[in-house]
Amino acid sequence: MSSQMSSVRLSRLNSLVMEFFHDPRRSRDHLLEALGYGSNGRALERDLKFLREEFGVDIRYNRRTCLYEFHGNGNFLLQLQMNRREVTSIAAGLNMVCHFLPHLSEDCSRFWSKLKAMLPEELASQGEKLAKSTVVALPVSKMDPMVFETIINAVSDRRRIHFQYGSPYSGEGSKPRDVSPWGVFFLAHAWYLWGASAGESEPRTFRISRIRSVFSIDDGGFAPPPEDSDTRSFASSAWYGCSGKGKHRILVRVRPPLSGVIEETDWHPSQEITRLEDGSIDIGAVVPDLGEIARWVMASAPYAEVLEPTALRDSVFELCRRVSEDHS
Repeated sequence: MSSQMSSVRLSRLNSLVMEFFHDPRRSRDHLLEALGYGSNGRALERDLKFLREEFGVDIRYNRRTCLYEFHGNGNFLLQLQMNRREVTSIAAGLNMVCHFLPHLSEDCSRFWSKLKAMLPEELASQGEKLAKSTVVALPVSKMDPMVFETIINAVSDRRRIHFQYGSPYSGEGSKPRDVSPWGVFFLAHAWYLWGASAGESEPRTFRISRIRSVFSIDDGGFAPPPEDSDTRSFASSAWYGCSGKGKHRILVRVRPPLSGVIEETDWHPSQEITRLEDGSIDIGAVVPDLGEIARWVMASAPYAEVLEPTALRDSVFELCRRVSEDHS
């Protein structure tokens, strides 16, 4: 390889490889136009040959589809072409990862050091300043990093997992579970596992901070998730942490000044808000669990009132009675 490669050609080679990162299949005409070759197809072929021979870049021409296909960039080190918004979004994102997954803090720090070395000093400095100014005050439940990693690997490898699980609300103590893990998500202040639990007909969620002694099972018994559902859609069905299929239609009236605050947040994908003349709002949704709505209404006291269903009004009334007894 020539030690005197021009900066112009190096930039063009970098742009050529980047084209395939956007789409691994590119037509000849697209490459000629996008990279400024014009009608000079020989220059394009020379650059492709140079990338193959000098850097091991695997770009093949498929005569059947008449497209160039990308199968790997070999040892060609891409020069990242990033703008200010892209750099700041990565810096802020890494800072948030450190908060929500604290066991990855050192990995995030090492990654940022590698990335910073490839960026202009001014751009890297701006990214660091934003990262330091983004503070996440939301509390996160503690969990065992090895438990989290085991679950993530099992999701990727489509393997069942076995673990001990106990909920403070069940009163049954810790119980063994065999679960086909479909994904994890974060809600309220904790990470949750979503999957199929052996012996149960409906998908389940498990708070990961309560999972103990987990290991994967390679027995081919993994139960795949429903075709019409994924982790994102399942998690969004929760008001706080209780996910699942919507079963209960609720309607809550929220009075000023809290009504204005409630409108600032999307609480549920099915929510519908009706504004009233006195500044109040009626917020309705179809949710999987009434218990967490009752607790949300209590947290919004005295500005929230349940309009329907009656069962939810009764739950709030019972909670109020118990609070009154405890504080009388």
